[in-house]
Amino acid sequence: MYNKFFSFYFFFKNFFFLNKTEKEFIKFNNLKWCQNKNSLNQEKKESIILVDLFLWYPLIYFWSYLVNLISLKEKIRIRFFYFHFYQSKSNNCSFYISKIKKIFRSFNVEEGLNEYKFIYNKEEITKYKKIFLTIKSKEKLLKFKIDNILIGDLIYDTFLRTGLEPTIILNDPRLEKIFIRSLKIFYEVNDYFNKHNIKYVVPSHLCYLYGIISRIALKNKIKVFKVRTENMSSSSFQLIKVDKFCLDEQPYYKYKKEFDKFNKIQKVLALKKGKEIIRNRVKGQYDSSLPYMLKSQFRKSNKNIFIKKNTKDKIIIFPHCFYDYPHRYRSMIFPDFYEHAVFFMNLSKKLNQYDWYYKPHPNSLIGHINIHKKLIKKYNSVNYLDQNVSHSDILKLKPKCIITNHGTVAHEYAYFNIPVINTGDNPHINYKFCLNPKNKKELIKILFNLNYYCKKISFDKRYIYEFLYMHYDYYKNKYKRNELIKDSFFAHSKVENNVTSKVLDYIMKQDINNSDNIKKYINNFLNSNLN
Repeated sequence: MYNKFFSFYFFFKNFFFLNKTEKEFIKFNNLKWCQNKNSLNQEKKESIILVDLFLWYPLIYFWSYLVNLISLKEKIRIRFFYFHFYQSKSNNCSFYISKIKKIFRSFNVEEGLNEYKFIYNKEEITKYKKIFLTIKSKEKLLKFKIDNILIGDLIYDTFLRTGLEPTIILNDPRLEKIFIRSLKIFYEVNDYFNKHNIKYVVPSHLCYLYGIISRIALKNKIKVFKVRTENMSSSSFQLIKVDKFCLDEQPYYKYKKEFDKFNKIQKVLALKKGKEIIRNRVKGQYDSSLPYMLKSQFRKSNKNIFIKKNTKDKIIIFPHCFYDYPHRYRSMIFPDFYEHAVFFMNLSKKLNQYDWYYKPHPNSLIGHINIHKKLIKKYNSVNYLDQNVSHSDILKLKPKCIITNHGTVAHEYAYFNIPVINTGDNPHINYKFCLNPKNKKELIKILFNLNYYCKKISFDKRYIYEFLYMHYDYYKNKYKRNELIKDSFFAHSKVENNVTSKVLDYIMKQDINNSDNIKKYINNFLNSNLN
């Protein structure tokens, strides 16, 4: 009882009341953006920028610049939208966001669209439940649209992430609740857009239920600007204009076309940079282009690999985290990553001329590795590799091929002339150094005729270098990003500090030195994307 009381006390204190640093940050913003506040008070225009009311301080700091610079340029108001991701007893009342509303108000953000204000009536709940009852399969859920706008994949991924489930459970009451909320959010957003002149949307996420507003915006030709980050929004800060596919990615489907526009000197320098990226990575050095990987996956590991003593060729399955945003790209052969894993486990029994190995990603969410271990116990035909086994050790197995959906292993193993099969849309889709079957039928055909299809792969290193440059350098450094801003402007090197208000103190102290460069970078982006 004593522990519960103090647990509740600290939760209440941290989420509902401003601490000293947060109060200082509010004063800091009031002073910094007061010019825009005075200007907005004199304006009668009602055009609006909508920004996500999302509690993550590195993003909030970046947004404060972005929305105010847009507002100053176009003399339009700034309002927030809010949808709560995890619904629980603790966030069941609007007081839950009272603190963050005060912080956003300090940089001129008024209330806009707030899920706490949504009113459900019995008729619409009954209507939404009837629609939900028509969803009889995972595939039908994934294809679910309203007014020709796809939201089924967002519902699907929200269930996996919030429920920490490896796959969809169609009769689960939690799924029904998410489905009903999604429809309500959709219609409320649509109604809000019809009543107000929304010119820009600045979301925290393009996935999960958060993604609904961005998809409606794009359908209505409203510009969506996103601060793209990695490693829990602690690194790789960059601005992107979201296109019709509504992906939190650089336009990988245009890499080849864009590269072909370069002149000869640009191409030579680009290939040199791409070569440098992959060579440094496979040496086992820390790779800043993969900030979420704290240790090199090509380092020497202390894990011993169990290898069966036979002459069979090896196939390595690299599964993804089952409940972490499976539908991040445009399409997949399988409904989710669990179905992906089960398919290959079952196939291993038929294709027993190979030794099959299964190696989970080392950077999975909490509890995820246990799901992999539990699953693989059902399949004696597959060997489990510890998630910390290095690629250097796996390469010693001389794999016949490896299987991923969209992982970096696709270009990493292609660099060593190892055939790779991707089972969905992925960043390498423009290139021929991997196999990219379009459907399950084609995938099966490849697996039963590996020798034939592996010969079709082009391991020309130039195209691997080209991809690496486009993916890790060219787009990331647009708008003179590499000259003007650094990740340290927005976040602390210790990710755990960015979870708390400690990062605000760090940000405020260095703002005077970084402010001009942040403005220059954002203005470079806006000059290219406002019109």
